Amino acid sequence: MKKLVLSTIAVFLAMILNAQISVWDGTAEPWTHGNGTQEDPYLIENARQLAYLAVVTNELHYGNYDFHNMYVDTCFLLTVDLDLGGNDGLEWVPVAQDGVSLQTRCFGGNFDGGGHMISNMNLKDGEGRKYMGLFGHVKEGSIKNITIVGNNIDVPDFGLSGISAGLGNIIGYGEKMVVENCKNNVDLICEYAHFEMGGSFGGLFGRMINSTITDCQNYGNMEVREVVAYYGGLHFGGICGQAYDCEINNCSNNGGIFVQSASVNNPDMMSCGGVSGFMSGAITYCYNTGDIDMVIADGADGSAAATGGLVGSTMAENGLSVTNSYSSSDMAITGDGMSVFIGGVIGYVFDDAEASVTNSYYLNVIESINGYGIPKSENEMQSQSFVNLLNDGSNVYAMDDMYMNHGYPIFAQYYSAEENLTDNVVSVYPNPAKNIINISFSDDADCNSIEVYSLDGRLVETCHDTSIQTVIDLSFLNAGVYVIKLKMSDGEEFSKRIVKE
Repeated sequence: MKKLVLSTIAVFLAMILNAQISVWDGTAEPWTHGNGTQEDPYLIENARQLAYLAVVTNELHYGNYDFHNMYVDTCFLLTVDLDLGGNDGLEWVPVAQDGVSLQTRCFGGNFDGGGHMISNMNLKDGEGRKYMGLFGHVKEGSIKNITIVGNNIDVPDFGLSGISAGLGNIIGYGEKMVVENCKNNVDLICEYAHFEMGGSFGGLFGRMINSTITDCQNYGNMEVREVVAYYGGLHFGGICGQAYDCEINNCSNNGGIFVQSASVNNPDMMSCGGVSGFMSGAITYCYNTGDIDMVIADGADGSAAATGGLVGSTMAENGLSVTNSYSSSDMAITGDGMSVFIGGVIGYVFDDAEASVTNSYYLNVIESINGYGIPKSENEMQSQSFVNLLNDGSNVYAMDDMYMNHGYPIFAQYYSAEENLTDNVVSVYPNPAKNIINISFSDDADCNSIEVYSLDGRLVETCHDTSIQTVIDLSFLNAGVYVIKLKMSDGEEFSKRIVKE
């Protein structure tokens, strides 16, 4: 079974070294700038201020278990990269973790990560916590522009009695919210999980309801080594563990899902999907290249296990639609004690659900048990004609010329600005380059930052320390085409394509 081969570890380490970083010391302090409006958001200027948001939203709230939605219509903006101290043994308690006793608060604000990276998050032992991630429980707000990097996230023990739970690197549980441009680049490893009412695991989000998810990517593997549900189901997904009545658009998963020992002590479903383990709603322009491998430990009579290239299972009156999407995943379910279903696009559709799959495909190494999706060979899926077929008149997908996605279609570059760099303002040389790019500015030019993007939209290098003659080290990058973006102090931006040999 193929493993995701990433050069991103070196890439993200280099970004962390070059960008301004606030390292958490385990303390908290209030933010001091902004008034919380969209025009003047509260500024999160260091790690202690993000920790303060977690402290405030986790204070006890006594009152008949009514949700206490905090910071509704309030805006926050992260202004710096954060290191949450996992290397130093610090443990992150999620913003609005929503514990099981009297802690019933959730975050209802709008949090904009500003494109910054949050590294080395070490989630505190999950025993007794309902929802786990950078954010635990989010409702009726928005989370945007966050990238998780650094060390793997290792959760030794996650679960609780009497209630279902969700675990995701960014959000444990979200309802009636908007999520945009969130990325995860670390593996999520859970040693042991136990639930009385079922659980959900997602590379980005554990459980989402009535929400819209757009332009999100997961590059990290998920590994759950032992998990049991005493009542209810278990769901695992590259983007979401569960997504009820959600719209997922322009999202991709490149991380594998590996469940080593799973059991349900009730007649319910265990499901794995490249995008979502269980889902109702709509998937549009999404893809999955991560493999899925689930080992069944045990199952009660009437229980079942399902995997799908995009969705593991669906069961809802509103049904599920999948459009202009594909999966190149290899999938396997092993073990006894359950009925097993494997589908190229959707693993299993319950009798009372309606599902439609349009212009969506899967790799023909899968022997799909249903008619959802169309099989294609590896050569077919790595061709320009397949890109054209997926685009269906749009310009969403592009060829993987740099072989960043095993040759399968990638999203056309997120960075859409035309080349507008002229030598009388800035010179970039040599181009093509082997390891070093020189950037020379005219005497009257004042550059705030230099960013380097891959053609699939990933920010792979940032430099804030600029001068008239600036040197950018690209030795850690794979050969291919990249885009350099220069942000000037007067607000003007310049861009140029470069070739790394």
